Amino acid sequence: MAAERLLAWLALAVLAAGCGGSGKERYTAGDIKASYYRAKDGGLGLADYWVDRDFHSHANYVPPDGLETCPLSQRAEAATVAPHTVQPKAGEPVGQFVVTSARETDVHTPTVTQGAFVFGTDVIADRGMEAVTAGMAKCPSSYEVRGGPPQILGTYSVSRRPLERSGWQGYSQQIAHTYPPGQDNVYYEDITHVVMHRANVILYVDVAHRNVIGQRADSASTADGVLKTVLKRLG
Repeated sequence: MAAERLLAWLALAVLAAGCGGSGKERYTAGDIKASYYRAKDGGLGLADYWVDRDFHSHANYVPPDGLETCPLSQRAEAATVAPHTVQPKAGEPVGQFVVTSARETDVHTPTVTQGAFVFGTDVIADRGMEAVTAGMAKCPSSYEVRGGPPQILGTYSVSRRPLERSGWQGYSQQIAHTYPPGQDNVYYEDITHVVMHRANVILYVDVAHRNVIGQRADSASTADGVLKTVLKRLG
């Protein structure tokens, strides 16, 4: 009887482990789109929309099949060369979805941009994430952009840390963008760029807003809350 009870207990333990937060073995573009954080998740005063695939920012151009690894490094004055973007091979881009303030003049409410790449196999996704990780690792801790539209000029301070959430692994990249003297002596741009990988997917979340100089950066906490919602929906 003791042996039978032990076997029954082991069977229950295996079942419990299988029902844990292991997530799916494979995701589709539909799974990702359904999981996106939306305006209703953040409360009143927000709006959301799908980014037009034919729209490309000239200030900070990222190809539709590209993922940013070092913001505006192609325009930067820096001692080391880092790729601005990485284009993972054989990845299907999932449409970008943005949650932001309903008021166009509001630059203090964080703007959340979400996107992903779905791959045919886990192995191809692994290789894509390796390329992204290598690109992010080359990003210098500080660099200056002296040419281009006024909104991108200034100094960029960048830090990176590993991140793990619900079986997803990746990195959180924090960027503080301060403007040239005389252009804006009150605010700096507070940005967090998160890239996560699991199974056949690379997922990213960007959070950006203007913060008062001297005030502690808080975009990372917003990004963490967005990730919590998205990854819970993905299962």
